[in-house]
Amino acid sequence: MRALAVLILALLSAVCLAIEFDLEAGAEVLGKRRCLSQWLPKNTHVKVTAKVLPGYPGQKIHMEIHDDSPSMNQYGVRKQVDDVTFRFDTQAHANVIACFQNMLDNGYTADGRSLTIQFKMDSGAMAEDFARLQQDEKLKPMEIELRRVAMSLDDIQDELQYLKQREGSLRDANELMNSRVRTFGIVSISVLIAVAAYQVLYLRRFFHQKKLI
Repeated sequence: MRALAVLILALLSAVCLAIEFDLEAGAEVLGKRRCLSQWLPKNTHVKVTAKVLPGYPGQKIHMEIHDDSPSMNQYGVRKQVDDVTFRFDTQAHANVIACFQNMLDNGYTADGRSLTIQFKMDSGAMAEDFARLQQDEKLKPMEIELRRVAMSLDDIQDELQYLKQREGSLRDANELMNSRVRTFGIVSISVLIAVAAYQVLYLRRFFHQKKLI
């Protein structure tokens, strides 16, 4: 039973984005910048961790997290990152964007030095602190696994519901566009028929005036 629960969890796990990269240092105004993003639905619990590995002195990493929704929700800012963790719930269906900037301290010049950043973004059930939950609620390992699977299923259900709503809105937009195209086609044909009829009547009258017919 436990193995089955673990298998289901592996199949239905939430989104996890993990990456390691180097970021070159630059002047404060022209500091090198790199952004990573992940699309997430609204009301999704997110855990973002960032760790800067030791490197040459005179560098500092600035970090900010926001989304690209019309509201531009801000989820976290850290002026000097060493080893930091952010936890938050998304406020909109949007891309959650984490941006890093490596800036040189005063007195240092850009010479190609860089820092290595380890970045990880967990969402949904993957972002939950199940060890703390187990300790606080005194749950058994099987109960924790079932709770994890239940949260994963809730995440999937929420995402499917959003996709359903999105598909409905796109279908409505498509039907509206089809209706407009159909109306435009009918109007265009009507105008062409009216112009053709006018030309026939005009030519007929012209020929009658010239006594050609």
